[in-house]
Amino acid sequence: MIFNIFFTPSAENDLLNAKKFYAKINEALGQYCVDSLMLDIERLRFFAGIHPNINGRFRVLSRSFPFSIYYQVIKDQVLILAVLDNRQNPKSIEHRLTNS
Repeated sequence: MIFNIFFTPSAENDLLNAKKFYAKINEALGQYCVDSLMLDIERLRFFAGIHPNINGRFRVLSRSFPFSIYYQVIKDQVLILAVLDNRQNPKSIEHRLTNS
C-alpha cells in the first residue's frame, strides 16, 4: 500500500523552525536539513506503521539529523503530527505531543 501524507500546521511549522535553526549556521545546511527530513517523511509512503507506537502515535528517527517524526496512520493516510528535535527536554516533547 502507498500512503498519502498530510501535515498538521504545527508539523509544517516544526520543519520551518528546523530550517531556520540550521540556516543560522549555514544557509545551505538549513535547506539540507529540511530536504533530509522530507526524505525521511517520504519513506513513510511505503513504510508507515512499522515504527514504535506509543499512545497511538508512531515515531521514526531521522537518518541525518537529531529529529523524530511523530505520525498517525488513518486508513491510507499518514498524518505528520510533529517533527521535533531530540535534544530538548523529554517533558517538553511529551507536553507538545499531548497538546497537538
